[in-house]
Amino acid sequence: MTQLPPETPSAFPHKLASLQSRAWLPPALLLLALSSLFLFDSSRGHFRGTGGIHDQLSAKNMAIVENLSIDHHFLTFIRQIPETDGKPTYDLYSRFPIGSYALIKLAILPFGDGLSAKIYAARILMLLFFAAATVMAYLSLRRLTASRWIALTATLLAFSSPFCLYYGDAITGEAIVDIFAVLLVFHGMAVFEQEGGNFRQLAVKTCVALFLGWHAYALLLPFIAFGLMRKLVRRHRAVPHNPIHLYRLKHSALSLLRSRYLALGVIALLFGVSMLTLNFTNEYFALNRETPLTELPSFQSMIYRTGVDSFLRESRPNHLAWREFMRRQFHRVGAMSLPYAFSPSFVARDLRTDMQRFLVILGISACGASLIGLLYVGRHTILLASLALSGFCWALPMRHNTALPHHNFEALLYIGVALTLFSLVLLYLHRLAGERLVVALSVAALLIFAFSALRMSQLNNSNQTTELQKAAIADFEAIRNKTTEGTAIRINSMPRFIATREVIYYYLSGRLILYEAVPPERSPDFIVTSARADGLASLTPQNRRVFLYEWNDYHRHITKP
Repeated sequence: MTQLPPETPSAFPHKLASLQSRAWLPPALLLLALSSLFLFDSSRGHFRGTGGIHDQLSAKNMAIVENLSIDHHFLTFIRQIPETDGKPTYDLYSRFPIGSYALIKLAILPFGDGLSAKIYAARILMLLFFAAATVMAYLSLRRLTASRWIALTATLLAFSSPFCLYYGDAITGEAIVDIFAVLLVFHGMAVFEQEGGNFRQLAVKTCVALFLGWHAYALLLPFIAFGLMRKLVRRHRAVPHNPIHLYRLKHSALSLLRSRYLALGVIALLFGVSMLTLNFTNEYFALNRETPLTELPSFQSMIYRTGVDSFLRESRPNHLAWREFMRRQFHRVGAMSLPYAFSPSFVARDLRTDMQRFLVILGISACGASLIGLLYVGRHTILLASLALSGFCWALPMRHNTALPHHNFEALLYIGVALTLFSLVLLYLHRLAGERLVVALSVAALLIFAFSALRMSQLNNSNQTTELQKAAIADFEAIRNKTTEGTAIRINSMPRFIATREVIYYYLSGRLILYEAVPPERSPDFIVTSARADGLASLTPQNRRVFLYEWNDYHRHITKP
């Protein structure tokens, strides 16, 4: 009988084995994936001009940053409005800690009056926060899963979601900056739990996160609650049974009071109160010490967001209905758990398209992943549960704010659900098929991330829109050169591609802006309009889209018989 030749082994498994042994490769692949964010989109020096929430957030925060100065006690406001007595009032936005605004201010300071360069610098800063958030997620998951490849794959898949890529370069302290802050605290928690101590680094990371935004509380709340519960149960089992329960109760109470979890909660609370006090103080002095505490904008924002104020309940009853609210939240969870490459129907304003089937699959997967987590990563259950619940711990108490359709960017806080889900599923696959499968999935995740980033860069990014935005910035730079800070400017009509007022607030920051009818006691100094006044010389004759006129000359010209 003829003997068959031995089978030639495939080279592919050997290549996978060599990849597994190189510890530096997963971080290198992560950095390679993140580089695609900086390479694909070449239009970051202007707004998108679509009137979407991306432009509104970016322009509003750029206006706030431009107005941030020691002259205004570092007050965060969108614009100044002239009053009839000549004193300006402020359109205040003191709702968040000053940290993220201060960092954006530092990033744009070197660029003087260059509107386009400032936008570019701020958007690059946001992408750096995006990259830092992915690195924090990778480092945390590497600790929890004990696998660089699982951490890499889960991180790339979670950050491939349409929300992450759409708002990744939006200039705001409410989106990707908050995600970085939350994941920074999560990394501190992972180090604290694994090393059985090192509380100082967790406390420092918590304070840094709260300096950037309030959303870190959404992660701290379940972590502290679960930690205290675990501490109480362990102490309850350790103390011998006693007919008089006072002994056990005393030791349980002392155990909680000495707990590092409680200390973390106290530190976070005191630091947050100090940041909020700074907001109140800024507003109090900016409003000439005449406004009572309950009328300050930050206090009013707290009332509005927590639902104490009845305005939203009366004006948006459909959005606040629990059924509609929960449906919107689950759609957000679904969009955060699906890479953009697989969600072509994603539209930033409406998330209710083509998600129903995926949500059913997601629910079943989440239940299965939870069981897997209890079986295989039991000692990290508190961390993973806190991460997965953090989005809900913010959305539910702030329902009167997160229910609004134009606050879809707050779905970013559900990144914890995606990271937990992908990590647990990959752990299960690793147990079934070994690390070679996970390595192959890492390569696929890298391609998915890069393709999703490429597709997102092509969204609403046409050459015509780019040229219009460049023309608008050049026109407003000329207008700024002809006017000085503190001058009152009336906005008459704007081109259609300048779709939001917040863009004007940024372009004319430092000026007193009037949109409403001008009171007869306070006439503006200039008027900015997109309509040329025939027979009247513009102060900006080289402008192509928007023109500047002296108010008195313009008013006489249009009212003459």
